[in-house]
Amino acid sequence: MSGPRMKVTRSKNKQQVTLSFLEGSGVAGSIDLDEKQLTQLITSLGEARSALLENQSIPTLENAQISPIRKTNWALQFDTLSEGSLIAFQHPAYGPVGVVIDATDTEKLIEGLQKHRMIIRSTPKDSSLPS
Repeated sequence: MSGPRMKVTRSKNKQQVTLSFLEGSGVAGSIDLDEKQLTQLITSLGEARSALLENQSIPTLENAQISPIRKTNWALQFDTLSEGSLIAFQHPAYGPVGVVIDATDTEKLIEGLQKHRMIIRSTPKDSSLPS
């Protein structure tokens, strides 16, 4: 089970995707999914992956390949359960995603953001920002 077992292609009208099972996968056929169905599948797969990893330690981000998003809607909310801060955003691939930052990590985040405010900006419109 080491090679790819399926592929995903986008329809010509860009309104659907087709999940096709590849030869050797043990399954024949394909499934057409609209945006809502694909989002439900992604969410279900994420929950399944989370369950598979629940007894493993969280891996470090050092040297991890990260695909940043640069245009999104986001919100900051108070998380009553942990008394931390919930940072939520719309991820283009996964939908709404959130992370809770506890009090200790909140202080680290504030320090980091304050350091970022001191960075010299490369565009003229940012010249009014602290440098």
